Amino acid sequence: MVHQISISQARAQLSQLLKQLQEAPDTVFQITVNGLVLGELRSPQSDWQLTQPGQALSQAMAQLGEPEAQNPGNVARQHDDVLYAKRSG
Repeated sequence: MVHQISISQARAQLSQLLKQLQEAPDTVFQITVNGLVLGELRSPQSDWQLTQPGQALSQAMAQLGEPEAQNPGNVARQHDDVLYAKRSG
């Protein structure tokens, strides 16, 4: 269960929050500052598993599939046209 609490509440009730985490390891306290979540307090024994950035990227790439092949000749030709165009001047 996720609870949002302000940073001032977290400071004032830290010992109580830690006891709650000990009793219910799946609890997560999101710490807010001016309404924005800037951190979390959770039990190290929770079943929550964080996704590593590499895993998230691999999963996203697998869901997207292979990109459609583009004709690289067109890109190079456009590049040459721009790079070697005669400029009047």
